[in-house]
Amino acid sequence: MISRIKAVIFDLDGTLVDSAEEIALALDAAFFELGLRSLSREAVQALIGRGVRSLVERALPQAGGVPEQADRAVERFERAYDRIVGTRAELFPGVMGGLEMLGRAKLPMSVVTNKPRVFTQRLLARLGVEDFLTAMVAGDDGIPRKPSADMLVAACASMATSTGATLMLGDSDNDVIAARSAGCPVWCVPYGYNEGRGPDTLACDRLVPTVEEAARLILAQA
Repeated sequence: MISRIKAVIFDLDGTLVDSAEEIALALDAAFFELGLRSLSREAVQALIGRGVRSLVERALPQAGGVPEQADRAVERFERAYDRIVGTRAELFPGVMGGLEMLGRAKLPMSVVTNKPRVFTQRLLARLGVEDFLTAMVAGDDGIPRKPSADMLVAACASMATSTGATLMLGDSDNDVIAARSAGCPVWCVPYGYNEGRGPDTLACDRLVPTVEEAARLILAQA
């Protein structure tokens, strides 16, 4: 499988970026305005990965809310997140080194995320990694979101690579299912969110400790 890798697609939250703290803060601000309870960072982290609306809708009952509050909660979350996105988030260890290695080798790289594009662009810019990327596919681009294969197929089209030669590197079942459906090989990092499930539950081709180690394996191919 390694010898076939000609490009890489990265998931964002939980793979490249530890964004749980600022997402939890934005959700806390939204729920405070609605008179709802705060959730712990751990509870919020287990909800990350399916996009903003899914996160808010699944968080509402845990905070004492009702489905009818979803639209207002999403609006308030996005307003709060717009103020803080990229201010608390950090790259996971090994991410910058791995991106630099792949960049020097001129491998095409993309980010595919269910996060809205405006937040994704700002986060990548503030963390100094946007220039490594050939393409980005975001959750509000009008393409069926992960775990559908469509976003990965779109990223491959933007990079002019085949799905079979493009590695998906993620942290969750969403990433694995999307990669399998698209025909991409898929590796996972063990430190991500995965909706609270352990990395041993991921049916990926390989677990790699860091993005940097993944880059070493990719570049070691014959």
